Amino acid sequence: MSNTILNQFRRITLIWGPVLVIMAFIFVASAQPKYPPPGGPEAIYFSGLMPVFPGGWEFVIKKGAHMIIYGLLAVVNMRALLLHGLSLREAFPFAILLAAAYAIADELHQSFIQGRFSSVRDVAFDVLGAVLFSVFARRFARFLTVCEVYVSR
Repeated sequence: MSNTILNQFRRITLIWGPVLVIMAFIFVASAQPKYPPPGGPEAIYFSGLMPVFPGGWEFVIKKGAHMIIYGLLAVVNMRALLLHGLSLREAFPFAILLAAAYAIADELHQSFIQGRFSSVRDVAFDVLGAVLFSVFARRFARFLTVCEVYVSR
């Protein structure tokens, strides 16, 4: 009996672990306060654990990071859903929906952090990244479940 429970726990951990790791990374990154620059507006500095870049670089780098991390979240969501037995037709929109829901929750969380605020624009970049990465992953879906043999053991 306990061996069956351990196998189920192992399987669920292997399937959903990557999702939880990315979500934890996003949560920690969002929990970093934003302080004013110590040495003038043209310097790169750290506010908590996050770097802050001068001028327009801040927008380009941070929004690009939003798209990449939420794109990765959508892909690991899709992988987990496929490994749970959903079809690609079911997993594709659900993976994006889960990433979008987490993006909204993350922006709400950010509104409670010193120097940070919620932004619909950030959610839009997050969802755009989730959609773009999911479309790409859908094209190569057979590679998402390569570890299925290992997970089902």
